[in-house]
Amino acid sequence: MHDHPDAPGFPRPEEGEHGAGHEVALQSVRAVMSWYRQEIHRERQAGRTAGPRLEELTAALRECVADQRALEQAGPEEAGRIAALYQARYAALTKG
Repeated sequence: MHDHPDAPGFPRPEEGEHGAGHEVALQSVRAVMSWYRQEIHRERQAGRTAGPRLEELTAALRECVADQRALEQAGPEEAGRIAALYQARYAALTKG
C-alpha cells in the first residue's frame, strides 16, 4: 500500500530542509501514480480495454511519469511546486 498525502506522518510541502524536498515530491507523485494504476486496472478488469476513460487515465499516468523524471533534475523550489501540485491532485482524485 502506498502512502498518500492525507495519511498521518505524510510530509507536508513546507517541511524539510529545502521546502518540500525531493522525497516529499516523489512520495506525492507516486501516490497519484498508484491511484491511476488502480483505476486503469479496474477499467481492464471490467473488460474495458479501450475508450476515452482508459485513454484519459493512461495519458495522466504518462504525465506523472514525466514529472517523476523531471524530479531528478529539479531544485528544491521545483520539487516543492511538484509536491504541492500532486498533493492537491491526490486530494481531488480521492475526494468523495
